[in-house]
Amino acid sequence: MARVLLALVLIVATGCGILTKPAERISVERQQFLNSYARARVLYATVAERMTRLCAQQRIELAECARMASVHEQAKALDAEIQAKLAVPESEVDWGRIMRLLELALELAL
Repeated sequence: MARVLLALVLIVATGCGILTKPAERISVERQQFLNSYARARVLYATVAERMTRLCAQQRIELAECARMASVHEQAKALDAEIQAKLAVPESEVDWGRIMRLLELALELAL
């Protein structure tokens, strides 16, 4: 009888683990990271669009436009790295990447 009861408990216990799915959760820090990233990305995009327009209108020197194009390539690579981290929910947030994106936005604006 004890063996039957033990077998039943084991079947129910393992079955619950198979049939149920853990709730998807997002930590407060990760949500703050997502919010900050979104704001930094919008800020960068706004500055980059303005500078691209000024370069297209030839209101900025060619050398400066070339420098800004280099900064933009760095920002695109950084954005790809951040997107890759966000694709893996278990990855740790990296605030330094957000700060670097903001630095690149400032570098474009100055």
